[in-house]
Amino acid sequence: MSSVANTVGSIFARRRSALLSATFLALVPAAGAAQDLAAAPAEGASEAIVVTGSRIRSPNATSVSPISTVGAEDISARGATRLEDLLNTLPQVYADQGGGNRGGTVGASGTATINLRNLGNQRTLVLINGRRLMQGDPARSAAQAADINNVPAALVESIDVVTGGASAVYGSDALAGVVNFQLKQNFEGLQFDGSTGVFQHDNGNAIASVAEAAGQRVPTGSTVDGFQTSLALTAGTNFADGRGNITAFVNYRKINGVGTDSRDFATCNLRANATGYACSLSSTTYPAQFQLTDPATGTTRGSYTLGGEGFRPYQSSDGFNNGNTYDLQAPDERINADIMGHFEISPAIEVYGEFMYMRDKADIRLSPTGIFTVAESINCSNPYLSAQQQDLMCNSVGLGPQDDATVNVSMRNAPGGSRHDYTNHTSYRAVGGLRGEFAPGWSYDAYAQYGRTNYSSRLTGDISLDRFANALRAVPGANGTVVCEGSDPACVPINIFSPTGVTEEALGYVQGTFTRTGFTEESIVSGSVTGDLGLTLPFAANPISVAFGAEYRKERIGFTPDTHYSSRDVAGNSGGEYPISGSFDVKEVYGEIRVPLAENRPFLESLALEGGIRYSNYSTAGDTVAWKAGAEWMPVNDVRLRASFQHAVRAPNLVELYGPQRVSTARLSDPCEGANPVATFEACAASGVTAAQYGSIAPAAGQLSGALVGGNPDLSPEKSNTKTFGIQLTPSFLPGVTLTADYFDIKVDKLITTIPATITLSQCIEAGTFCEQIERNPATGSLVTSGYVLTTNVNAGYLKTTGIDVSASARQDLYDLLGADLGLVSVTFSGTRTNKYEVEIVPGTQPYGCDGYFGATCGQPIPTWRHRAQFDWTAPGGDVKLATTWRHISSTRNDRASDADFLSGSYQPYDGKLKAMDYIDFAASFFIEDSYTLRLGVNNVFDRDPPLTASTSGQTSNGAFFAGMYDSLGRYLFASVTAKF
Repeated sequence: MSSVANTVGSIFARRRSALLSATFLALVPAAGAAQDLAAAPAEGASEAIVVTGSRIRSPNATSVSPISTVGAEDISARGATRLEDLLNTLPQVYADQGGGNRGGTVGASGTATINLRNLGNQRTLVLINGRRLMQGDPARSAAQAADINNVPAALVESIDVVTGGASAVYGSDALAGVVNFQLKQNFEGLQFDGSTGVFQHDNGNAIASVAEAAGQRVPTGSTVDGFQTSLALTAGTNFADGRGNITAFVNYRKINGVGTDSRDFATCNLRANATGYACSLSSTTYPAQFQLTDPATGTTRGSYTLGGEGFRPYQSSDGFNNGNTYDLQAPDERINADIMGHFEISPAIEVYGEFMYMRDKADIRLSPTGIFTVAESINCSNPYLSAQQQDLMCNSVGLGPQDDATVNVSMRNAPGGSRHDYTNHTSYRAVGGLRGEFAPGWSYDAYAQYGRTNYSSRLTGDISLDRFANALRAVPGANGTVVCEGSDPACVPINIFSPTGVTEEALGYVQGTFTRTGFTEESIVSGSVTGDLGLTLPFAANPISVAFGAEYRKERIGFTPDTHYSSRDVAGNSGGEYPISGSFDVKEVYGEIRVPLAENRPFLESLALEGGIRYSNYSTAGDTVAWKAGAEWMPVNDVRLRASFQHAVRAPNLVELYGPQRVSTARLSDPCEGANPVATFEACAASGVTAAQYGSIAPAAGQLSGALVGGNPDLSPEKSNTKTFGIQLTPSFLPGVTLTADYFDIKVDKLITTIPATITLSQCIEAGTFCEQIERNPATGSLVTSGYVLTTNVNAGYLKTTGIDVSASARQDLYDLLGADLGLVSVTFSGTRTNKYEVEIVPGTQPYGCDGYFGATCGQPIPTWRHRAQFDWTAPGGDVKLATTWRHISSTRNDRASDADFLSGSYQPYDGKLKAMDYIDFAASFFIEDSYTLRLGVNNVFDRDPPLTASTSGQTSNGAFFAGMYDSLGRYLFASVTAKF
């Protein structure tokens, strides 16, 4: 706080006595709740309002929970066509699903989600006008959250971010907090909003030499790409003497793709060796790798690739670089259309409604598909085999022309190029309700809401494993031709035994188009009543206020992959995907109360208590109770203290419950396998090994064992306790200045997660726990074929984070400081200090901390300090506004440097740290004749590259860096115009 105070003090040191007493600016990225006052009515007003985080209507509403507010002007001033790009700059928000994610099983989904405090998007509740936004994707568990692509950015009046549990007010999913998008009401007139932006980057990163050493093409010089365009039209009119309004909105947005091959620092993934970074190459490569086996023992007798007229020994340098085959920004096209209105029949009855439509089309690019060490039967008479290949594969081990050789094939479909997952999301959301005042001081709000997202995916460029196996069985045909051995008339033989042997016709046969469809659906009926009890305590001026209500909600999910996915026939998804179908409903009642204890008394300008409780009955999770208790105290007008405790719950979502269970592969070393097992017989027996099997379990090929993954219908709800303590200062000797600090402590128990197979197996062998999660092959005792380790969703340990949010804001007329009409200056600052981010993945084991770390276990960086400071100048008359923003992310360390059991490990020292990053953004707004606004700006002015590492993991990993957390495309230049008529 001292640095904040010094900054503010320096601004006002020269002319403190002349400080302007005007209202300070609404804090842009505030981590505290100084902006709670921005939610209050203007001075002298008495209209009751609702503050996000409570349903109680009050003329002087404030919040005991920290609230940050982003205004509509702030959205425009950043040139953001994607709301997630704006939100990710706030210190409380961590990167999640978005346009910069890499394609893959845990990567891009074509959605955009919010992740508060890095507690996961499934623990952040998203609202529009105080009502839920439905889930956005049925296919990927990482995207089982509200898709903010549904939010019409040009219609947003403000974004309220409430950090900390809010389940007592809004229900499940609010363990980390709530993000509420408030849309413009009573819009009148016609408004056009248009914006365009482009990325410019100067390639000059020293890491380029690593790619060049691996023989990769590296871009040089300046690149200009990633064009973004957004066009929006809003029309609204008031009618019936202002008792009604109808507003319509339509927006078209298009974003061009940017490939990893267009940035020198993204040309290849990285690995760390003893001398420095090197390109991380995949052993699944082209030309193919062939592992020849001994037909008598089944053991591998050599790995080969193509060279000269036949095979040569495979070398690690033969690996395939897939780092330059993805996108840094996926091409995306979106349409939003919305209509909303309200009409007051009488003070007791106001009819309102909303209808929102969104269609988003994303082209998610993936690397050329890989056939990952698949055992193939290749006939020794195959005419594509050279004499040397036939001798090595067949003759040398006694196989004749009529025999078949079993060969483990690993191959990238480099001739076919990158795959493309064309993903569509089409969403509908309708709300209809009645509200009004039915008695003095008492109002009601009742509504019905329906939301649905339809999903479709069309994957091109992948390979059918069945067709590939057919095409490998080549035999001589008529007139010197080569044909397939089988009966499929469409089959075209494929020649993977020559570097130039794969033909377009063969690719046309083995490649396919694979589809998935699905939906999520949400139906809500809700009613609430709020008012005052007419009871005022002796030392208070305002009465006790309450709110109570009931809600019914039903959610459904459906997901249908085609038969290629469900039969595990898709090479790039050989684990398979399976149908999902499920639903749950919940019936809830809730209540809140606010009790003013004392007001306008010495050292008791205001003292109030508030509480809330929600009882929920889930058809799946049973009964849950969430509650909150809080207090605020203003001893004097300059100081406001607040504290709250919230007990929140989160019922498991539909994918966590009903995701299909299937056996996938996990890379782990079984200490009970081999002729001389590492573990004792007693330890192995606890995991299911019999005396006859001990010492005779064949090692799993490539250490790839079975893991049962998927949903768990027996999950219990997560439970969370959130504590916050805060202070807000509005010193009267510094009018217009606000300082806040809030401490937060959030702990999530009964965490819904998966326990990695390696941890489960080691816990069983070493501690005798979790052995019931291991199912060995009854005949062989191995963890392959019908053996596996259970890694489905479970209620496990806990997740805890603590820290402090600080914020400051000030506004000053320079005339009062300098005696000259030089306009207005303002400063807004917010920062978050993360003191602890702790995970206990297995109950009873040592927890590990990820605060200040990144890496294979912790995932994206969790910096101990992030801040954002904005400095604005408004010219005399208000026609011009200039803004500079400074964003800071502190350095983080490789989690392998930790001494925690689940983190410690080997790493190269030069890969041990991600440096601190600072970004500077400029923006200028020009207001012309009250009708036109022109904005120009540059984000990441100095074109800072993201910090690079070989230790990335998680859905925000895009090769050698973490997308979303860091700017990854260079400087962003934008221009926008708003025209009002």
